[in-house]
Amino acid sequence: MKKILALIVIGVIGYFSYEHYMNNNVVSTDKLTFTEMVNLSKKAVLGEVPGSDFYIATTLPGVRIIEAIYRGNDSCPSVAVTVTDEGETKVEKQSSPWMECVVIKLPLKMTLEEAETKLGNSKFAGKWSEVVVRSPLGPVSYPALYIFTVDGMGWVAVNTLTGEVFQLT
Repeated sequence: MKKILALIVIGVIGYFSYEHYMNNNVVSTDKLTFTEMVNLSKKAVLGEVPGSDFYIATTLPGVRIIEAIYRGNDSCPSVAVTVTDEGETKVEKQSSPWMECVVIKLPLKMTLEEAETKLGNSKFAGKWSEVVVRSPLGPVSYPALYIFTVDGMGWVAVNTLTGEVFQLT
């Protein structure tokens, strides 16, 4: 009888420990959003190359994986970080610098979902095949832009601060 009672007590303690573990978001069955993957990429890169700054992140429709690029430090000029929607990360140190982007201060001011809605409500609405969030280096200074590759239209940008949607040429 004592053995049965002990097994029941162990089972109850185990159940409540498991519920506490699950309810405190230590484990989640939900897929990460684009923004959550970008934030996770930052955490991963800073763990390996302290002082890194965010440049760019790219994904395809369905957002199952992102690739983010960071400006590194003197010993590692740039870093590529891959993050899956399940939270798996891979950090690759690169020996050459990444060019043509301006550092973006995280967190992003707009989610990909918000940018998709703005795109869908614009005259540039259409099926997109790739999206990148970046602040291009160039003659015009832009904040972070979601730049969609839209079928039949080319590149269409959504300004993360103003929400303006416009075509890039």
